[in-house]
Amino acid sequence: MTVETVSNLLVAAWLLPVAGFTLVILFGRLFRDHEKPAWFTVLVMGTSFVLSAIALWQYMANGMEPYCDPWPWLAIGEGKFLEVGPYVDEVSVLLMAMVTLISTLVHIYSVGYMHGDPRKSRFMAYMQLFTFSMLTIVIANSLIQLFVGWELVGLTSYLLIGFWYEKRGPQLASKKAFVMNRIGDTGFLIGMGIVFFKFGGDLVLRSAEPGLGIFGTMAANGMNPLDLSSADQWWLTIAGIGLFCGAMGKSAQFPLHTWLPDAMEGPTPVSSIVHSATMVAAGVYLSARIFPILTPGAHLFISTIGLITLVLAAVIACAQTDIKRVLAYSTLSQLGYMILAVGVGAYTFALFHLITHAFFKCCLFQCSGSVIHACHHEQEMPKYGGLMRKMPLTAIAFAISTLAIAGAAIPYTEYALSGFYSKDGIIAGAINYGEAFGRNGMSWGSLFYWGPVIIAYVTPFYMMRAFVLTFLGKPRDKHIHDHAHEAPWTMWAPQLVLALFAIIIGWPMFRVGASIHATAPTMLTHDAAGQEHLTMMSQGFDAHTEMAHGFHLTHGFLLHGFAWIIPMVLAAVIYWNGFAITSRIFGLPVLKQLHWLVYNKFGFDGLYDTIFVALCKIVAKLAAWFDRMVVDGLVNLCGWLGKNIGFAVGGFDDQVVDGAVRGTGRSAVKLGGVFHFVQGGNLRVYVLILLAVGLAGLAVVVIPLALGWAEPAAASTAATATISALTQ
Repeated sequence: MTVETVSNLLVAAWLLPVAGFTLVILFGRLFRDHEKPAWFTVLVMGTSFVLSAIALWQYMANGMEPYCDPWPWLAIGEGKFLEVGPYVDEVSVLLMAMVTLISTLVHIYSVGYMHGDPRKSRFMAYMQLFTFSMLTIVIANSLIQLFVGWELVGLTSYLLIGFWYEKRGPQLASKKAFVMNRIGDTGFLIGMGIVFFKFGGDLVLRSAEPGLGIFGTMAANGMNPLDLSSADQWWLTIAGIGLFCGAMGKSAQFPLHTWLPDAMEGPTPVSSIVHSATMVAAGVYLSARIFPILTPGAHLFISTIGLITLVLAAVIACAQTDIKRVLAYSTLSQLGYMILAVGVGAYTFALFHLITHAFFKCCLFQCSGSVIHACHHEQEMPKYGGLMRKMPLTAIAFAISTLAIAGAAIPYTEYALSGFYSKDGIIAGAINYGEAFGRNGMSWGSLFYWGPVIIAYVTPFYMMRAFVLTFLGKPRDKHIHDHAHEAPWTMWAPQLVLALFAIIIGWPMFRVGASIHATAPTMLTHDAAGQEHLTMMSQGFDAHTEMAHGFHLTHGFLLHGFAWIIPMVLAAVIYWNGFAITSRIFGLPVLKQLHWLVYNKFGFDGLYDTIFVALCKIVAKLAAWFDRMVVDGLVNLCGWLGKNIGFAVGGFDDQVVDGAVRGTGRSAVKLGGVFHFVQGGNLRVYVLILLAVGLAGLAVVVIPLALGWAEPAAASTAATATISALTQ
């Protein structure tokens, strides 16, 4: 099988979900039973996964080289086009297989979870479109194609988070996610514009022709990354940070992080796929793809954002009582790890952790959904307890995924769950990055490795806390416990499959991490500029020797330090009896205030509502007033003037112009009436007229003579004329 065939398989796997979406939207209503369209979407996603798996197997087994097949899309000048098309390398084939597999399992899970929902087929169609959108990002050959998928992900997440639009919570959550992602996307557009206009007018991530692509274009225009002027370096820094702002929105990084916990208002299948294989993963994927254009300044910015997010979210997760919100802040913290990895230069481990995290986080959300489904949609962990006896399969899957996210390993051995391998590589990269600062006299650089190391202990604590409060101990709500039951097979079967992958996906025999790490020299380009840039990025520490040394140091530190055991045991001891111990601890005045602050997420939502939302409302009110009083006022004034001028013109036309016409008509009618009277055919009228004329003629003759006004001859002449007229 050739790499072109692999590319065609991936294109088919990419387009199948959008075909399924179209068919279900158009014809899903023809079925009275929503189960048939739902299972059809499962079949479509399963087929897409099979095609992706075949492509992955063939690509890896045959040691194929990266390949792209650009298609001209939009003309942007004479002989120049914006190109789209598939981009095939180790990362894209791995992520295509991962996304389609997890989406297939989530589709199966949704069949059971959404049972009885009157809009189930529409929900499944939205899930198909959501998957297609993410696959568009994964397979994209250019930033413009990636941006199309990027915006589609934003649209479909809005539809899915707000799927239960009858409720106030999903309405607000979907709008919040949409708006905050648009803020990040503004930076994305700015960064893309700088790359396009300042650095060669090309957005292709990789071209089939050597020397093209982002850095290839820079080299073709004489802008070698190693020889950039300070001005060009500044522009490249702004471009990198701008593109990363898009990732900040999608991956919910500080300070654009508040939308992700609120997204829990949507159906749990949405949470499981958003937090694992699609939306939040897109930001990490973008950050890794743009790695070669990141300057040291951009690296520092990215690593700082990742560090703040991973620490902040982990602390907040320790105080949450809603099971889905604990997992949401856990996702934020793990995304912080991935973004930190990109910032410190260990972006291959960021992608590795992206894949391992997708499996155990999807499993955790599905388990939480099963618990919520079994407990009459109750999400508060204080009302759980002792559910392992009622839901053993769900408890086992949750426990395995908890160990995986905690980075569990068997002490003094090389056997571990998937999260250990990927997270340990990130910590190793952070240690090397911090040490590079230390060698240059900047001791604060140690924060970049102490932060992730400390949170490596916090993660097992809050995850074990959630497991103990939910599945262990005594039931704290008898009604909920008595009615709890294991989920149907469509819900627990995907959980067990995900739990299995959470165990094995990081094992060296599967070469997931090694395959991603092998893309380091060829992630974005194969040209000389890309190679030189990788050399530049490794300055300050050897990218192979020191990274490996740091990895082994951390490897031994975390294994022999029992990093995952100690916090888990501590959480089990504290929360075995519910909140009995913590209620006394946090009853102390100072700790009570601290707990309140952490429980309320450090007040970010309130702060944003007070400053930004309130400011937006004020601006909106001012704009509404301006629109109503000024814009509409001018329009209304013009309308009033037009109306009154029209009335005046209408009055003149009616009274003068039409009045003259009507007066002439009335006069003609009256005159016609007179003549009609004369010529009416009545004999008496004729006699009367003759008599009147005769009298008038007589008066004309007699009266002037009597008064001496006329001579007799003249009178005789007049009389003669009158008599002649009457006798004619």
